Amino acid sequence: MTGHSDDSRTPTRGSEDFELTNDAGEVVQIARFRADGSLLLTDRQDVDTPGSRGGRRLTLYSRNGVPVGQWRTAKAFYQQWLKMVVGKKKSIVVSDSAFVGGMMHSFSSPHASLVHALHSHHQNETRRTTGLLVERNFLVLSNADNFDRLAILTKRQRDDLIRDNIGSDNLVAIPNPFHGEPIRSIKPRRRERGVTVARLSGIKRLDHAVQALAATTHPTPPTLDIYGEGNDRRQIENKIAELGLNESVRLHGHDAKAREQFATSSFSLLTSRSEGQSLMLIESMASGCIPIAYDIDYGPSDIITNGVDGFLVTAGDPLALAGALSRFLKMDEEDVMAMRAAAVETSKRFSAEAVTARWGKVFYELTSAPPAPRRGVTANVSAQLVAAEVTDGNIELSIRLEIGETEEASWAKLTWIGRRKDVYLRAAMRQSQSDGYLLFTGTLPVDQLILGPSGFLDLFVDARVGGTRLRKRVAVEPTVTPVAFGDLELYATAHGNASIRRLANPATRPV
Repeated sequence: MTGHSDDSRTPTRGSEDFELTNDAGEVVQIARFRADGSLLLTDRQDVDTPGSRGGRRLTLYSRNGVPVGQWRTAKAFYQQWLKMVVGKKKSIVVSDSAFVGGMMHSFSSPHASLVHALHSHHQNETRRTTGLLVERNFLVLSNADNFDRLAILTKRQRDDLIRDNIGSDNLVAIPNPFHGEPIRSIKPRRRERGVTVARLSGIKRLDHAVQALAATTHPTPPTLDIYGEGNDRRQIENKIAELGLNESVRLHGHDAKAREQFATSSFSLLTSRSEGQSLMLIESMASGCIPIAYDIDYGPSDIITNGVDGFLVTAGDPLALAGALSRFLKMDEEDVMAMRAAAVETSKRFSAEAVTARWGKVFYELTSAPPAPRRGVTANVSAQLVAAEVTDGNIELSIRLEIGETEEASWAKLTWIGRRKDVYLRAAMRQSQSDGYLLFTGTLPVDQLILGPSGFLDLFVDARVGGTRLRKRVAVEPTVTPVAFGDLELYATAHGNASIRRLANPATRPV
């Protein structure tokens, strides 16, 4: 608590929230009130200089106006509130948005397990490069070890996260549930009628669906009804006109009941660049509507068995999509009915009951297990870079991990993070010696050293020590000299820590 009171700047009683703005129109203080008019909370955002945004202080008040708690960040405030909610009850805290997960990765309670559900692709959508993560999920992914469970929608994405060393032993694949009812009676329907439900945006690539229809070879031309709205509508209209498909492809715009069309349609098309997990595919299959989908990251290959309950084709190839559609239109009706039945059966794996059972298994594992050692108990752990050399185009590092006499590390990873939290990548390390301390060796692949806007990568060691997952900044022993490779350099910062920078000038000094 500080001696400063915010009472002089905001009312102490009120019926509506109060906002104080500065001359620039920026909100610099907020006051919130209870239903009885008493002051509940002040959120001052001009602590450094009154009237100018900078510094923050949230103060919680009792009903008689006495300050009972004070925090410098909203994250600290919410975490304290959650600790009070949990109390001493064995609990599971679940976050399912990037914003909340970014706040909760550092939450710790001896009585609570922490679970986060990741709903989208983990790599940057415009630059699919290892190490460049989706910005909105950066805090979640770069702190994945801090969650007791990180739930991924598909097994394929979980495997990729493990392969790229972003995730570790706490990842579990649980899909989103389908809340509809699979059809019970499958009836024949007009074979050439297709449907797609998607927003009209670049990531959905609906122009590929239009091109596929134009390239389909069948005596009876297929049709496609597209339900959805978006910024690319004009572009798609132009493509339809260009290919002479005005009678075959129809844009219906937004329709709240669009998904009912699956029950009377024969096939659906999915042409997206990426998905977390496409519920459209499951909804289509539950209605016996055969999906023809690009084999993208992620979702389709975890749902569709190619040729059995749908079709998977090379991603980004409209001609491959047209080929699969042509094959489907030529199939015997008996084979098509068998495929529709298989699609309906597949959709049942994603029923609310089936998915709830999988969540129940995870919750049971967490609540029945003995209390895990708490995160953050790392004061007796240190990481020191003792050797570094360039070998075969890579940098071989030796790091001494001192973790106390009775502790052991079940695994360790070499981690490099962009200084502006823009790049994140890890590599597994090998334990090479144990003599009063642990010595780990790791390889920095030079071709994966992407320097983001900051121009710097900072090195850490992530490890599981005595059951506790931890992260330690790598310090540099005085005997280790800077190592240059190409236009990059591994060096010791002014604080004695290991970092990598670009050498615009060989005389550049550490920062």
